[in-house]
Amino acid sequence: MQVRQSEELSFRQRLELLVALLAGRPLRPLLDALNMVQLVQAHEFLWHKMVEWHYKTQPREFRREEVTQKMMPSRDYQKQQNCDLRLDYCKGVECIRAHPVCAGNKVKNNMEVMAQHLCELLQTSAALESMA
Repeated sequence: MQVRQSEELSFRQRLELLVALLAGRPLRPLLDALNMVQLVQAHEFLWHKMVEWHYKTQPREFRREEVTQKMMPSRDYQKQQNCDLRLDYCKGVECIRAHPVCAGNKVKNNMEVMAQHLCELLQTSAALESMA
C-alpha cells in the first residue's frame, strides 16, 4: 500500500506520544487525532518502544504475553461490537480498512494497555535506580 508522506506519522507526533507517556498523560486525545495510517504506525512505534524499554530496564527476556494478556481478546471485542465477521478478519489489517472506526477503537484500546506497560517499566526502572 502506497502511503503519502502527509499521511505518515510525523516525528513531531512520535515525540508527542513519548512526552505524553513520560508525563503520565492519557494517549487517547493524541490517538483520536490520527488517521488510520498514522494510527497503525503509532501502534508499531509504541510496540517497538515497549520492547526497547523492556530490554533497557528489565533483566529478563521480553514476553509478548505479559502485555497481550491485558488486552481485550479479539473474540470478546467482536461480541461487544456485535460483529459477526470471522475472527481472523478482526485480527488482520483488512478490518481497519473496511471498518476504520471499530478497528481503530480496538487499536487505541490496545495502545492504552501498551502505554500502561511502558509506564510500569519506567516506574520499575526508577525504583531500581533509587535503591542503587
